[in-house]
Amino acid sequence: MLCLVGGYYGLLAAARASIAAVPVSVDEKIGKLALDSMDLEGTPVKDKVIVDAVKEMVARLEPHSELKGLTFEVRVMDSPAVNAFCLPGGKIVVYTGLLRKAKTAEQVAGVLSHEMAHAIKRHGLQRVTQSLGIVVAFEVMIGDVGGLVALGVELGKSAALTSYSREHEIEADVTGVEMLHAAAIDPLELAGFFEMLKDEGRDVPDAIAWLSTHPQHEVRIATIRSTLAKLGAQEYRPLAIDWDDVQQHLNKLDGE
Repeated sequence: MLCLVGGYYGLLAAARASIAAVPVSVDEKIGKLALDSMDLEGTPVKDKVIVDAVKEMVARLEPHSELKGLTFEVRVMDSPAVNAFCLPGGKIVVYTGLLRKAKTAEQVAGVLSHEMAHAIKRHGLQRVTQSLGIVVAFEVMIGDVGGLVALGVELGKSAALTSYSREHEIEADVTGVEMLHAAAIDPLELAGFFEMLKDEGRDVPDAIAWLSTHPQHEVRIATIRSTLAKLGAQEYRPLAIDWDDVQQHLNKLDGE
């Protein structure tokens, strides 16, 4: 029995290691199929000022992705949800509730760096092998990714609505801070965003969708600061975004 158990977990570990050999096109296929089958909250935003602002954030971060061949696409949805997510393969969805809540463009960029990190670290594919067990693990090892795609679509959709493992969340925080630092975007802006939400959360528990499925505010703030302390000196530059103008265009969506 011990041999069987050891063999099972050994196979899963080998499969996770084999993910590095799976082409990024598999992630992209999973993300596209998952997004196409999701019932997204709200309506698509067409306002160029709003959409281009989010694209500018992603454009500053994307060159610092360690996963070569991965490209990111942005979709903005008009919804009060304070939320954003990135599916496997780089499909990013941002809700206007997050844009309204943030005091600066850099705060939103911080949130996006974390979500992009999940795709960069391929947490979605890792979750498939962890959740679906030995059959999919064996398929990954022998290069048969058909089952991985089919089953990964459902997990990709689930990951957009629920949290990853604690290990994956912390890894995404660390990777996100490293990306922000490399892109010359101050990671402490993200810490400030968490501080603001933590203070509001005392009166409105679980009101913030994005934070309700992630580790506690204090843990994330500590992770940001400790990761930043290990990085070299950097001269941070503001994003080329007029945040007041973005807010005015957001108000126009509601006819304000």
